[in-house]
Amino acid sequence: MEEITRAELLADPSIILDDKELMESLLTATDIKLGNNVVDLRHVAMSRLTHKFGELEGTHKSVVAAAYQNLLGTKQIHQAVIELMSMKNLDQFVLSLKSDLLKILNVDCIFILVESPVGLESDFLPTHYNPHIQSVIPGFVNTYINQGNETKASKIKLRQATSATDQLFENVSVKIASEACIELNLNNNVTIGMIAFGSSDANFFEPGQGTDLLKFFACACEKMLERWIT
Repeated sequence: MEEITRAELLADPSIILDDKELMESLLTATDIKLGNNVVDLRHVAMSRLTHKFGELEGTHKSVVAAAYQNLLGTKQIHQAVIELMSMKNLDQFVLSLKSDLLKILNVDCIFILVESPVGLESDFLPTHYNPHIQSVIPGFVNTYINQGNETKASKIKLRQATSATDQLFENVSVKIASEACIELNLNNNVTIGMIAFGSSDANFFEPGQGTDLLKFFACACEKMLERWIT
């Protein structure tokens, strides 16, 4: 039996080399045999290589996980845009925001508003528009997105909920804990709007996350809304 095992190992040394625990055990046994006064640099090198390999393996797993999440997010956004493209009018568009798109994007609320001069709402919105598309005064979108931080003004923000968030989503049945806000430019910047995504998960939207997919979705919304908001 021992001869068979020995022959197998000689024929295929990778059986030992690929076994991390066995290699460490062999190196430890070598250290004991050499005594306390002799340092085996092979063991030191092996320990360092093992540690480095562990780091690389962890990095690899993180990259694979991130790629999977990005692929999943891309699929969700594409599915949502296809859903939008099937809408025939503003009523259908809004209904989709309140139902199907919430499930596809895994958020609790999607909110759209547009800026219009006081008293001219009817020139910008249908007379039957509902609470999911509200008319606000000019400048509101920039103020809400940046919330006073004009030195680092942005057209998109991902963050945890603020006191202003509570007011914007006050009619939502769940407590919004994080949000993503994106400025909309309709009809060559003639009309400024905003789309806001709300989640009850405080970590769902965070400042460090990528925004390309959300920007793509917002662009699709702009093109759809331009059909009905002139």
